[in-house]
Formats: sequence, C-alpha cells, structure tokens
Amino acid sequence: MLLNWRALRHIAMVMVAIMGLLSFVPRVEAAFVPNAGIVAGEQRSSDIGTVQKALENKMVSERLQALGYSSAEVEQRLSMLSDAELHDLAKKIDNLTHGGDGFGFVIAILVVILLVVLILHFADRRVVIQ
Repeated sequence: MLLNWRALRHIAMVMVAIMGLLSFVPRVEAAFVPNAGIVAGEQRSSDIGTVQKALENKMVSERLQALGYSSAEVEQRLSMLSDAELHDLAKKIDNLTHGGDGFGFVIAILVVILLVVLILHFADRRVVIQ
C-alpha cells in the first residue's frame, strides 16, 4: 500500500511538472496571408484617393489650370503612373505641411515679449528709448 502512495505521489509530481512546463508554451495565432495582388490593389486605390483629395483642393486645381493642364489631362497622367510612382506621390502629399494663418506665430511672439517685460520688471530695470 505504501508503494502505491509513493508511486501515486511521483506520478502526480511528474504531471504537475509537465503541466507547468506546458503552460509556458507561447500562444500561437494563425491567419490567412493576403494575396500580394489584393494588397497592391488596395494600396493603389488608397493612394489614388489621397492624390484625388489633394487635387480637389481649390489652390491646387487653380495652379494646374494656370499651368495649362485640364482635369482630363491630369487624370490621364495619373493613370499612366506605376504603383511605386503613385505611392511615392501619395507619401509626398501626406508629408506636406499645410500653411496656417500665422496665429501660432503671433502667440509665440507675444509670449516672448511678455516674458521679456516680466523679467525686466522683476529685475527693476527700465528700457529708455531716446
């Protein structure tokens, strides 16, 4: 009987060790890998959307008209671009910074002037212009 309890204890310890080791196995997730053609098609449609959005801007369309390009010519030239060229163009459009009205610049100048005035006031200095 004592032998059975010892054997049962050893089996239980081995089972605990095995289950403990199995619990550290990383979880694996699987999914379908999209076809390269589908990804390229989605990328191209996304890039065309980005370029079209930029072309709908009033300033851009006026500038293209001033240069002598009609909207049909622009569409034709866009359709002739390769996927890589279209992607580069869309990336460059995304990286463009939009011009603002200068409000942030004016606020920054006012803050700098206010700081200079406060520093001069607390240092008991006066600026006299003659």
